[in-house]
Amino acid sequence: MSLARQGAGAGTDIGRRSLKADGGSSSLPIYHQLTTILRQQIKDSAFAPEQPLPSEMQLAAAYDVSRVTVRRALDLLEREGWIRRKHGVGTFVAPRADEAQREESRVSGLVENLITLGLETTARLLAYEPEAPTPAAVLQALGLPADERALRIERLRFFKDKPLSVTTVWLPRSVASLTPRSVIDDRPIMRILESGGIRAQRAEQTISAILADDAAANKLNVAIGAPLLRLRRTVFDGDGRPFEHQVGLYNPDQYEYHMLLTRDNSSARPQWRHIG
Repeated sequence: MSLARQGAGAGTDIGRRSLKADGGSSSLPIYHQLTTILRQQIKDSAFAPEQPLPSEMQLAAAYDVSRVTVRRALDLLEREGWIRRKHGVGTFVAPRADEAQREESRVSGLVENLITLGLETTARLLAYEPEAPTPAAVLQALGLPADERALRIERLRFFKDKPLSVTTVWLPRSVASLTPRSVIDDRPIMRILESGGIRAQRAEQTISAILADDAAANKLNVAIGAPLLRLRRTVFDGDGRPFEHQVGLYNPDQYEYHMLLTRDNSSARPQWRHIG
């Protein structure tokens, strides 16, 4: 349900969606669910900038929540810079200048490529385990036997002093010697491997959305249950052998994945093709 274009003087015909009823099937606190809904509506320009948002009472009635819950959601949106409050007038979407500033602080594209092009990020080493117990999914991705152990490197990356991603890289023993702890710096692990003579030929990658558990929430400074982007990638050399498996969790407030597509009309069923 959208409250688009509903001003402070709107009538009582705002539709209802009970977050209390939805709350039993969600791990997110109700106030966080409401924050997420309103934030997305603001991003989608659902509210006219010159008109106040629905009042606390209207929002409480529309989503079947208490005014305390509404107030917590609005407080969070205000701290994030999405709304501004005018005493005695109402709550408004923050000026477009603020939105432009938020967009400038967001990373768009494949992070490793952007770092190569000069993106100023820093990385903090969280874990370096040469013989780490290796999950079955990682062993399968790297083509390793069930009893093998791989090098595990976990790092937290920052952009403009804010957490951008937490990334875990797994390397088989055959290439682990190229990345001793002493050479781990702000560069992507792939760059370090390349300096040791490894050449990547192709990669397989999947992108999905997950909810932050307590460990990820603490590292990325988000609420438990907040949505995160998860990128999983396996990199292969020229002979088709996998030599790196990476799992990255990204804060969507800091990161978005931008792709260029072209329309392929050469067949009876046209499709979009990824070109960059």
